[in-house]
Amino acid sequence: MSSIREKMLVAENCIAYTPKSFTIHMSFVSQGCSSCVSYINDECNKRLFEQINKIISIN
Repeated sequence: MSSIREKMLVAENCIAYTPKSFTIHMSFVSQGCSSCVSYINDECNKRLFEQINKIISIN
C-alpha cells in the first residue's frame, strides 16, 4: 500500500491526472491519486502509478 505522500507526489507528476471533482482550499489545492478519475479500488487503471513512482524515487 502506498503512502498518502507518495500518492500526492505521483498525482503532481502525472500527465493523465484528472480530478474527480474540482475543489479549491484557501491555502492550497490538495491532490492525490485517490481523487483521480483513473484511480479505482486503490489502483491506477492506466497503470501509471508504479512507473511515475519509480521515476520519482530515482530523483
